[in-house]
Amino acid sequence: MLPARRSRGSGFVPAAAIALLSSLPSPLLAQVAGNFDVRSDAQDARDDALLATPSLATPQPLSNLYATAPGLEQQISAPQGRFNLLLPLAYNSNAEEIAHGGTQTLQTFPAGNLSWAVPAGSLPARITLNANAESDRYFRAPDEDLDTYGASGRIQYVDSTDDQAFSPYFAFAPRWDHLPTFSEQTSARQDFNLGLNKRYNFDSSFQPVPIASDTSASSVWSFGLTAFVQRRLREPQVSSSAVFVIPSVSYVISKDWNASVGVELLGRWFDPNSVGFSGRDWEVLPVATVEYVIPASLFGSEKIANAFGRPALDFQASYLRVWSNSVGTSFGQFATSATIKAGWRF
Repeated sequence: MLPARRSRGSGFVPAAAIALLSSLPSPLLAQVAGNFDVRSDAQDARDDALLATPSLATPQPLSNLYATAPGLEQQISAPQGRFNLLLPLAYNSNAEEIAHGGTQTLQTFPAGNLSWAVPAGSLPARITLNANAESDRYFRAPDEDLDTYGASGRIQYVDSTDDQAFSPYFAFAPRWDHLPTFSEQTSARQDFNLGLNKRYNFDSSFQPVPIASDTSASSVWSFGLTAFVQRRLREPQVSSSAVFVIPSVSYVISKDWNASVGVELLGRWFDPNSVGFSGRDWEVLPVATVEYVIPASLFGSEKIANAFGRPALDFQASYLRVWSNSVGTSFGQFATSATIKAGWRF
């Protein structure tokens, strides 16, 4: 669980919580920091999987963990703004993320993402800015409820003639965690990521799609790889470094149906705490998503469907497995969700 948090009726203030964290024995302090990071990294991967589906109908942010996200390695000719909304209902097998006896519960994590992408002048690069907010609610484990908001800035190399080229990038992403409902702050972090994306697109005959500036409409199968190193500064303790490797594949089944699978593999190394203990986490998170894009004809016209954000219904399943050198922090967690997804361009 997250010892830095409190129930809604508690009278402790954040400073007292931080002081308590600082006084914990080293393995327990590592457990506190580790669970903050494990939870947020896993939820980011699930959210991005929902936003990375290969539908060209529902607009999606041009910043994502999965290289198979549409348009991620593609140059744009003019600034683009997008807003995305996720409205999920989920099941979580281990809300507290503990080794044994975690609470099985329904959960919801409505999220909004506002993004803005611009070409970097005459350079072969694109700049993407994001602002996001999310509210996690556990029906049978309310002590785990958490509200977050964050931002990110990403500068990425893109080849204007080849959207399947290697695409290195640098990203900076701060985030703040709060007690419900966006009340007292419990933690803050700043991520510095240096990595690359690479994808391979194939048509319905499983032949490589010829190199071009925009191959999304011609792609039926896409295989991708994201890899990056990260430095995370965190308050309260402790900061860490990490390596992420994220292979992914997507398949356009028909105009209205698609499927995708991604696997987040990561290792995280925490800085030594005040008594010299260094936590180590290793994580595996496969995420499978099937999406049904609601036909525009059901809304009466393309214009009306666009006004509603070209909604889609996403079904997702994932299994998080964590191994740690901190006592009692290795665990497994199964999660499923059904999510209404919508997106708007402006």
